Amino acid sequence: MKIAVIGATGATGEAVLTRALELNHEVIAVARRPEKIVNDSRLTIKQGDVLDLQSIQNAIKGADAVISCIGPPSNNSQNTSIHGLKNFVAGMKVMRANFTPGTVMSEGIPNIVKACKQAGVKRFVMQSGINLTDGKELNAANRVMVKIMRTIFSNAIKDKEIAEKAVIHSDLQWVIVRASVLKYGSKSLKYTAGPRARIAPLQQIPFADCADGLVRASSSEDEWVRKIINIGK
Repeated sequence: MKIAVIGATGATGEAVLTRALELNHEVIAVARRPEKIVNDSRLTIKQGDVLDLQSIQNAIKGADAVISCIGPPSNNSQNTSIHGLKNFVAGMKVMRANFTPGTVMSEGIPNIVKACKQAGVKRFVMQSGINLTDGKELNAANRVMVKIMRTIFSNAIKDKEIAEKAVIHSDLQWVIVRASVLKYGSKSLKYTAGPRARIAPLQQIPFADCADGLVRASSSEDEWVRKIINIGK
């Protein structure tokens, strides 16, 4: 099938491109700055800014499904081969961005939803975070941890909550994927994923594993439609 990946220059977005191509999907890579996408003859590269509805609508035309990997601007991959350093740098950037997230999610996701409707795309997958959960499916210690993280990163939580509500209230075949903490590293495909899956919020999984879950949500897991999926360990 043909999958459009929005936020294709971020760490998760890059991993989604790789995984979707590995599984022989046609892939449209969409980014605000498409020149940053590593060129691949199997990719169709399109410019699209989630704050510009028309550009997103134009970029996703012809797609069967759309995966959003957008987030705060600092969620970009690092050009270094040392995983430890990459994870440290990425973690610091994401933490900083979560204190001042802006409105890229609360404004961008509703635009993607509208673009999907206008372009005739039915399946939409949104990457979110496990800290959006109310914690009922988690054990007591992890519920406390999520509550603490929700307090620390309250601005980011509010921004993503608006985004999630826009998806849930749409009539698309949506799936929201709430991931645990992500890290650089080789994919293991040893993760837990499903509605209300009991995972450890702070136990890291590779971006590549999260990407596999996002591609599954867009193409093969019909029982996940209109559900919130936790992914982690």
